Amino acid sequence: MDMLILRSMKNNFPRSQYTLSMNIKYADKLLGHLTERNDFCDSCEEQYRHCREGYQLDFSKNIAGIYDFPATLPFMIDNVEEYLPDSVPMHDVLIAVSVNEEILISFIQRFPLAKGVIIPIEESNWITPYGIKTIREICEQKGIEVSFPKPFCSFNPNSGVLLDFKRTFKIGKPEIKFVLEGNVIKEANVLCSSPCGATYYTAAHLIGKKLDDNLDYIIDSSLFHYPCIGGSSIDKNFQDSIMHHAVKLQKNILRHLHAIRPV
Repeated sequence: MDMLILRSMKNNFPRSQYTLSMNIKYADKLLGHLTERNDFCDSCEEQYRHCREGYQLDFSKNIAGIYDFPATLPFMIDNVEEYLPDSVPMHDVLIAVSVNEEILISFIQRFPLAKGVIIPIEESNWITPYGIKTIREICEQKGIEVSFPKPFCSFNPNSGVLLDFKRTFKIGKPEIKFVLEGNVIKEANVLCSSPCGATYYTAAHLIGKKLDDNLDYIIDSSLFHYPCIGGSSIDKNFQDSIMHHAVKLQKNILRHLHAIRPV
């Protein structure tokens, strides 16, 4: 299975009240996770620096291409076509990370090659309701599966090519398989990680902890060192920040632990 990734990159267009600037950090985090880049994580304590070893997470060969678009552009683009490539390689799933909405709509209209499209929303301003509606209609007309997970770590399809994508690349709603030895967590094996890779770091912090320890606090502590880069402003749909919602999803892994808790 191959993916095509669209992202925004820093440009020199001057920012003003008439421009829109897209986030460039999340795509870098996602790509670092998917390609096992050496400098992917440099903020971890030494004892947790190798938390991802043994999982075979380098999917570089599955990335058909990466297309960069200007992060800062006018609110109204005169000629969207000038930003589009002439052609793109064949791919199964398109992932568009914080890409200007006008460019994204035009891209999907021009290159409807994907079987599935994922447009994660880590900040409320990444795409408008109009953009979601328009892209959903385009995909429905062309028989393309589409998902707008907010945040990306809520991605949890139950069928089709998007489910195959989640299983292949092990990213989406976090899930851990725990092995207990008495009252102690002996193993915490990641089945699916948040796309930023934080779940591996969280799992490493839980190994050796007791069931009656404050596991919520331990997860909070791990995410302090491996910070979520989701938006911190209040999202009108959640009535909470996307970042806070992402932390809740990370803590949701404890449900699996409680399910195997000894009587």
